[in-house]
Amino acid sequence: MKLRTRIQLLTTVVLMVLLLIANTSIYFIFKNQTIDSEQRRLTNTANNIIMEMTEQQNVPMEQVLRAYIVNDGVLRIVDEEQKAPIVQVAADKRYRGMEVSYTNNQIDEVFEYNGSWFVGISIPMISNETGEIVNLQVIENINMLYGNMQDLKWVLIITTTIVIIILFITSRFLGKVITLPIYRLTKTMKTIENQGSFEHITVDNDLKDELSEMARTFNRMMTRLEESYERQEQFVSDASHELRTPLTVIDSYVKLLNRWGKERPDILEEAIQAIGSESVRMKYLTEQLLLLAKAEETKEEQKEVIDIAANLNNMVKRLQRAFPQKIIFHHEMDSCYLKVHEPSFEQLMIILLDNAKKYSEETITLQMVEEEQVVRIDVIDKGIGIPEEAQSHVFSRMYRVDKARSRKTGGSGLGLSIAKRIVDRHNGTISVKSKEGVGSTFTVTLPKGGIA
Repeated sequence: MKLRTRIQLLTTVVLMVLLLIANTSIYFIFKNQTIDSEQRRLTNTANNIIMEMTEQQNVPMEQVLRAYIVNDGVLRIVDEEQKAPIVQVAADKRYRGMEVSYTNNQIDEVFEYNGSWFVGISIPMISNETGEIVNLQVIENINMLYGNMQDLKWVLIITTTIVIIILFITSRFLGKVITLPIYRLTKTMKTIENQGSFEHITVDNDLKDELSEMARTFNRMMTRLEESYERQEQFVSDASHELRTPLTVIDSYVKLLNRWGKERPDILEEAIQAIGSESVRMKYLTEQLLLLAKAEETKEEQKEVIDIAANLNNMVKRLQRAFPQKIIFHHEMDSCYLKVHEPSFEQLMIILLDNAKKYSEETITLQMVEEEQVVRIDVIDKGIGIPEEAQSHVFSRMYRVDKARSRKTGGSGLGLSIAKRIVDRHNGTISVKSKEGVGSTFTVTLPKGGIA
């Protein structure tokens, strides 16, 4: 059974049950209140008769009863010993044949006689003629009241039927409205399954209901899947592009070894060195590609507040042992706290310092300055510099200013691209100013984020 059908049936059944309960309650409440009201009226009439008989002892009981005769009923006084009423006053002669009963208690009842409905009140009293205990009985025809109740019953039945039909139709429409986002979601998922595309569901951003939130969640998931797929495609493309040259070199030297390696020791030595060098380069390229793929992940990294002044100072001490150039760290404050992902931050600074080491043989300067809203970090080298027309491209994936020079220094064209993505994930900026033959300055700014 479809969800839309289940919603339609469930809504109709639940509302129908509630409507039946409500209308049944209305009918019986009206019936009971109407009969109770009639019984109270007859009780008041009986009490008035008893009071008048008590006050006027010399007036015959029949005369008093005639003064209170009901429009369509009977007034009678019944003795315990006699089967017929002592006194009886009836609006209709047909009522004189009603069964006579005697009781010592006050009672009220509803009964049927000759196809008509009556309400009766029986109250014990002392006869002003004999001084014995007798029953005063007041009986009235309530066919009109029962007719009204029958009319009410049919009105409720008809209105209930009409409302149920309307509910059935509207619940069908309601089920269609509720399941429309689910239908769109299913249709989109089938399109994705058949075409391999990353379709999104159209959703009104002003709506805050659960189904709209589900659609927005699906769209976010599709966006992440599309980004993941594009990263995978880009990774495969980058890997095939970057690894083609080392593999070609290795393949060429393997063929050369097969032809001349056994006869020419010089060729054997050259081939071993070339294959070893290209293997190292392939390993480096693979590591860089994996780092780039990780840097592009949209998963939120766990950031923490650290003292970046102390972090940079320790990093400089570690790298100084591996760098032939001297690294100078300038900073105005003893400590500076920022909320960062520490491993990514260290990777960012190592990329920039390693880049300065590759293209400069002189001192490298690392400078940190605290500004009003950001912390600025500069990596300054006095190397060969970058041409002005190339400076806007250095952060692009696989871009090399000079491919021959990059191959000589071991560059892959990925380091600065990784650095750019790390900075973006920290809501910062990275830029470069350079002049050929003078050197380059790479500047990173990171927001304080309210941390003093």
